[in-house]
Amino acid sequence: MNQQVNLEVFNERDYPADRKPSAYPDWPPQAFHVSHLTEDSFKTPGFRPWSLSRDLGMIAATGGMVDAHVNRRARPFNAEEISHRHFHNVHYQMIYVLKGWMRSEFEGHGEILMKEGSCWLQPPRLRHTVMGFSDDLELLEIIIPAKYDTVLVNEPPGGHPKA
Repeated sequence: MNQQVNLEVFNERDYPADRKPSAYPDWPPQAFHVSHLTEDSFKTPGFRPWSLSRDLGMIAATGGMVDAHVNRRARPFNAEEISHRHFHNVHYQMIYVLKGWMRSEFEGHGEILMKEGSCWLQPPRLRHTVMGFSDDLELLEIIIPAKYDTVLVNEPPGGHPKA
């Protein structure tokens, strides 16, 4: 579903000084922030030991509203370790493949191969399973809010409960 965003352009003298950027309430203050890539930028997060993550600093810059990070794979795909059906309780989760490929199964959509340049939005609570990935996989993830729950689901890909 492609929709064109309706952008308006104003001259500063005609723009209302009190106009809010959106109708969303309670956005925390934001700070200017720049993140530069270095090889030691990638760390291993606690809940994904097969992945190295580069925090882009957006959690602090947005007062906890947005998490943005780049993930690399720390070791080859192992289905027993990784292929667990789950969902994330988020408002927004966008993933963009920077390098390599990833195959996942999404509730109601089946298996999809994502490769370099693929981008997808995972709506809140969408059940999914990582089915495979290349050793060189790198992903950009943007998630709102920055702190969220991941819930493991007792069922295999496709939604059939385990005995």
